Amino acid sequence: MDSGKLTKMKVVAYTDPDFSEQKGEYNLLVNPEKYSDRSELRYSTNSSPIGVSSETVRFRGAGTKYFRFSFFFDSTGVITLDPVDKQIDDLTQLVFTYNGDIHEPNYVKLFWGTQTLFQGRLKEWDINYSMMDLDGTPLRAEINALFIGSISVKKKVLEEGKNSSDLTHIRMVKAGDTLPAMCYRIYGDSKYYLQIANFNSLDSIYSLQPGDQLIFPPLN
Repeated sequence: MDSGKLTKMKVVAYTDPDFSEQKGEYNLLVNPEKYSDRSELRYSTNSSPIGVSSETVRFRGAGTKYFRFSFFFDSTGVITLDPVDKQIDDLTQLVFTYNGDIHEPNYVKLFWGTQTLFQGRLKEWDINYSMMDLDGTPLRAEINALFIGSISVKKKVLEEGKNSSDLTHIRMVKAGDTLPAMCYRIYGDSKYYLQIANFNSLDSIYSLQPGDQLIFPPLN
């Protein structure tokens, strides 16, 4: 690889939370000068007995992850003559517009060269037009975008390597399996099958197919 070669940042859209079904991509004409990547951890401080002099801070899990940077668009001919509105619309179709196939906007990954900078979804953006033609057509624009991190439950469970019976499990459906029976094996009670069907967005409890993967979270 030529380390001196300029590589462009790109946005790749996906239709699933596992980031396996690619929808399309958008290559930035101008790389951002900077970006910010913010993460947080969540703690609980309400578990200490009344009257103690200090609190016990207990870890609750990872918090929200944010990624912020700006897109720059130009149609003056310095970079391209493609209209700014078209450039923005191409990006909008990938990251902002409601996708009727999945009934929500797409998931996105941000790449720079071979490096994955971020994966998640667009949370908000703010378009600022900075130059207009004589007829009011925008010639330059900048979008300040904020993305929110997203990781599939399946990947999270695999990364954390949890295997206790009271924590989240992933189970592959085998021939002859039924949802009530699988719930009984995991929870010791088959009554949770409707909750598990809803959690996994199943159309029907009878729609299980061998090879399907189901997520069984902790239940109170």
